Amino acid sequence: MKIYNIRISLLLIIISFSFQHVSSQTLKGNIKENSGGKKVSVEGAVIKWINTKIGTASDEKGNFELTTGNISDYRIIVFNAGYKTDTIDVKDKTFVEIVMVPNATTGLIEVEDEQSSTFIGSDVPKTEIITSQELVKDACCDLSGCFGRNSSVEVAVTDIITDSKELKILGLEGAYTQILIDNMPLMNGLNVKYGVSSIPGVVIDRITISKGSNSVLQGYESISGIMNVLLKDYDNSDRFLANGFVNSTLEKQINLNYTSGISRNLNNILAFHSVQESKRSDDNNDGFLDNPLITRYTLYNKWKLSDKKNRTELNIAGRYWYEERTGGQNNYYTEKDKGSGSVYGQTAKINSAEGYLRYGKEYGDSRNLKIFAAANYYDQKSFIGITGYDAYQTNFSVSGFYEFAVNSRSFIKAGAGYKLLRINENIFFTDTTTKTYSGDYLKYESVPGIFAENAVSFLNDKASLMTGIRFDHLNDYGTVITPRALLRYQPENEIVFRFSAGTGFRTANVFSENPSVLASSRDIVFIGKLDPEKTFNFGADILYYFNLGRTGGSLNLDFYRTTFSNKIIPDYDTDPSKVIFANLDGKAFSNVFQAETNLNLLRGFDLKLAYKFIDLQYEKDGILKEQPFNAKHRFLTTMSYSPSDKSWSVSSGLQWFGRQRLPSTKSFPVNYQRPDESDPYTVINIQFNKNFKFIELYGGIENLLNFTQSDPIISPDDPFGPYFDTSFIWGPTKGREYYLGFRVLVN
Repeated sequence: MKIYNIRISLLLIIISFSFQHVSSQTLKGNIKENSGGKKVSVEGAVIKWINTKIGTASDEKGNFELTTGNISDYRIIVFNAGYKTDTIDVKDKTFVEIVMVPNATTGLIEVEDEQSSTFIGSDVPKTEIITSQELVKDACCDLSGCFGRNSSVEVAVTDIITDSKELKILGLEGAYTQILIDNMPLMNGLNVKYGVSSIPGVVIDRITISKGSNSVLQGYESISGIMNVLLKDYDNSDRFLANGFVNSTLEKQINLNYTSGISRNLNNILAFHSVQESKRSDDNNDGFLDNPLITRYTLYNKWKLSDKKNRTELNIAGRYWYEERTGGQNNYYTEKDKGSGSVYGQTAKINSAEGYLRYGKEYGDSRNLKIFAAANYYDQKSFIGITGYDAYQTNFSVSGFYEFAVNSRSFIKAGAGYKLLRINENIFFTDTTTKTYSGDYLKYESVPGIFAENAVSFLNDKASLMTGIRFDHLNDYGTVITPRALLRYQPENEIVFRFSAGTGFRTANVFSENPSVLASSRDIVFIGKLDPEKTFNFGADILYYFNLGRTGGSLNLDFYRTTFSNKIIPDYDTDPSKVIFANLDGKAFSNVFQAETNLNLLRGFDLKLAYKFIDLQYEKDGILKEQPFNAKHRFLTTMSYSPSDKSWSVSSGLQWFGRQRLPSTKSFPVNYQRPDESDPYTVINIQFNKNFKFIELYGGIENLLNFTQSDPIISPDDPFGPYFDTSFIWGPTKGREYYLGFRVLVN
């Protein structure tokens, strides 16, 4: 199989070199700025057709490409934070160079069209881009709250007591989503469980989402997709921002962002984030707190040094994160009750520090060198009932690649990297128990690797092919080969086809990826040594743009299939007193189909309609079973409206979830038994924003219909008994919630 993968990948790379380049029939361009008498590329500028939602963003070299399908008004809007917005007529042009002018004013800029807050880029991989303009349409207090209006990412609660969450792409567990911070692998291993809630929304500039197989540059662990969270810096942030937030449970947040230009070539951003705990509440009267009590502090600092003369750029960033979480019975208090065998509670105390470095140098217009280095430290001390859990992780990674043009139609990126990961999980019990899994769980990974990727255009530039392969050597598992191939084909101006295929590989972190098993009364049993999880993913996507008079929009259909040659699935069904982890005995797969349309019905009024089908199955004893806690059918609709003067806006979202298979509880006492299927349910959120000159006020309601899952905790009256279980989460566990907030902005 390995030899076959190598041959296929090398064949694709060879084929990609054979295509001939012909001039573009779409609009291409480059975004630059004047600096020190030279033109320098501008990354991240947004370019869109006026009065439409069709747009893209410039890449790291300032390049962009736009379809001209169904376009009647050939003017584009170009804008980026820190620069003056420009409107340009590009009729009869196939290439345009745009020089942006820095904005030195402090007043608001009025333009004749607004930026699309979400759109699909023109890259070879399908890449959804969520901008900061979209993020302000929801409370979006942290990263996990940024996807209430997105149909590609699902946010699932993994632990009802501490309200930890995971971000799922293609219906697969959050562990299969590769999360990058500023293109860096800072969120992996143990820190993902609470890490997705530790990044405040006001420090996020934009989020890119790529489903399925992607570039080999980011490693071998991308399985369901890549989420890249791009944080703000001096060039795309207000000079000062203050944000305050409080909800109906009295949880409070404060965020402060400050940017400064030290010199012409050096600038930085400093951000502070704090969360203060909510009041104690138990609306469903089960004896347990509805919300965990959270105290969090984070400090983030990023420096950027640009040497325009030598065409080099250096970014250095760091973040410190401290957090305490407490959940459990109403009368549980951490200082006197942690580890108690009479009052049940869960605590987590986190200390974490991380940093990264990015260096880039251009050698002419077609040769570039990029070097990346990142490191993080994570220390968590927890009690889950009588179970003590102390976890420690250090992670270091470095990679670099050289990009060069083979000819005018083909570019190659080739490089090498190294990853070092150390994890130590210590589990102990503070009271007598029948559980058997106490001890130290150690993980050490040392992974050097090399990779190469080729991008080529052909068929009169209507098609682009990106092929890549990487070789990584894991100290415990030997050499892993990861081939990937992605194709973008645009036969007509208004329609784009994309295809992708590739393999993935990862090692599981059982306790952090299945946090509720430590809270359960079940014993944890491992059958043999757990092998790495291996997958093959392929997908197809169709994107169609249309413009019907004053109504414009897009229709997007995609399908992805992921097959596992090994998958670690917790087995809750075989023995009600145990949760069993073992290597997959058979096959497992997921099929995901999604249809989405975005409409701009009137100026300022946007509507989204989306449907998703998720089929997750695995084989057990020769029989295919549906994976539990998965709604096969889901529906999403969002609406937003803002008048032309942008003085106010309103946005709302509706999500409907179909029935889900649930683990069997037939062997439990009658009062602890649960149905084999969940109920379908609907969640509606709504928010109103009011804008003034330097301040924005917002307020909203989450879970407007007040739907909650009944009896989410099994055996809450006997938390130290044999049937206690907090993993039975299939729907909302918190009812209707109100919130208010403000933003003070100084440009």
